[in-house]
Amino acid sequence: MTRRLEPTAEVVPNLAPMVDVIMVLLVFFLLGTSLELLSQGILQTELDPSSGPGAGARVEIRPLIRIALADLRAGESAYIYVMDEPLADADFEGLYRFLLERRQAGADPANPVVIGAETTVRWKFVIKAMDAAVRAGFTNVQFAVSFRSDAAGQTGRRAGL
Repeated sequence: MTRRLEPTAEVVPNLAPMVDVIMVLLVFFLLGTSLELLSQGILQTELDPSSGPGAGARVEIRPLIRIALADLRAGESAYIYVMDEPLADADFEGLYRFLLERRQAGADPANPVVIGAETTVRWKFVIKAMDAAVRAGFTNVQFAVSFRSDAAGQTGRRAGL
């Protein structure tokens, strides 16, 4: 007499413990995060005081140092302009020395240094300009959103922010 084996029922794992563990982890991570919903998404602005009821003195916010980079020889290097004038030492070590002299002359390290570049300038030159500003001690280095290049009547290219 041979005994006939009946097919066994399919075993389905119980998912309730896994769901419990996931819920505990979710609560743990939610409680562990700091939600700063009030400060996120708010832009700090400074309005012109002459436009309000105080009618105070007009405030003009300008960066003290503007650095412009223009393409040189199809990406091999970059022209460096500071405050719309070509840099005497046309390399990034010269830019560092110029910025360091500005700091030693009393420039506030928190004043903005704005770097603008033509779209054809390689990023490594933009990073070198930023590194020069940071090495010189400036803490507020910004990048220009727009950039204009003016080559009218010049033997070289002239760039500005």
